[in-house]
Amino acid sequence: MSTQPTQDAGRVMLEAATWKIRLNEARHDETVQAECAAWRALDPAHERAWRRMERVWAVTGELLPPMVQAPDQRPATSCPPAASRSYAPLRRRLRIAAGCMLPLAASLLAFATPDLMLRLRADYYTKTGETRTVILSDATAVTLAGHSAIAVHYSGRERGVTLLAGEAFFNVAHDGKHGFAVRAGNVTARDIGTTFDVQMTGPDVRVAVREGIVDVARQSDPALRLTAGQQWTVDQHTGKTHRGAIDPDEVGSWRSGQMVLNDVRFSEAIEVMGRYYPGTIVTHGLEHDTIPVGGVYDLRHPREALEALCALHGNRLVSLPAGFTLILASHNAP
Repeated sequence: MSTQPTQDAGRVMLEAATWKIRLNEARHDETVQAECAAWRALDPAHERAWRRMERVWAVTGELLPPMVQAPDQRPATSCPPAASRSYAPLRRRLRIAAGCMLPLAASLLAFATPDLMLRLRADYYTKTGETRTVILSDATAVTLAGHSAIAVHYSGRERGVTLLAGEAFFNVAHDGKHGFAVRAGNVTARDIGTTFDVQMTGPDVRVAVREGIVDVARQSDPALRLTAGQQWTVDQHTGKTHRGAIDPDEVGSWRSGQMVLNDVRFSEAIEVMGRYYPGTIVTHGLEHDTIPVGGVYDLRHPREALEALCALHGNRLVSLPAGFTLILASHNAP
């Protein structure tokens, strides 16, 4: 899989921002436009960074503070300027305005919307409660669960996809010349012609195979081969792994609106449920939760599913204003 170090990605984004500023300063300069187009065509990473910078610009473009508005956007005044007062050229003012958008964009990325940075990194993204299937350029079908995101890296001999958040089900198109790999955190799953599911929940990454064969590995560890009806879970922090069996029909069952839980921690189940719940779930007292839960839950009715899950585990569910739901750990939980 083709990946870039974080510092390289940051450098490319900075270059994209610089080109955006130059184009805004010289909207009708064909030379600058041609140079920018050449930079974008130089590397697929440049084009991805450009598209993401366009999104940032669209979000921040209407939020400039009044002191950096261009002269033709400022309110008219009946008082003529003093003769001795000097004004910077329009080009300088636009540069200041454009420059102000970068820290403003950074502020938005950090504080305005928790998901904004994730959306900028992603090629495909789903909102809470949304399920979406996308067809990649090689005819591979990827179904994203609620509140999930992927980035696509197709180049060279390998077709690569990064699961940035949530869960995705892959139906991989066969290509004997180009391998297919999914990276989730420090885990890589390599397809050997199959359909499989990859899920990120807290520090855990789980790979489950519905059909075919998948090789899975954490970092540089030896690969483990999974076949249909097998799943593998790894804690990315500790390296602890668990391999088990699963009904192949249950792999990716969330695509039809059912969440099937088999021996997972209650806190993990709540995180998965939160991808479909129309509100914000807050928990208290689940930091050291180790008791497993199971069952089948209807994601089309997430409130009822959450209530059933809490009842099974003996925890309290409290509705709060502004769409918040508090789940309190019970000392009497089984």
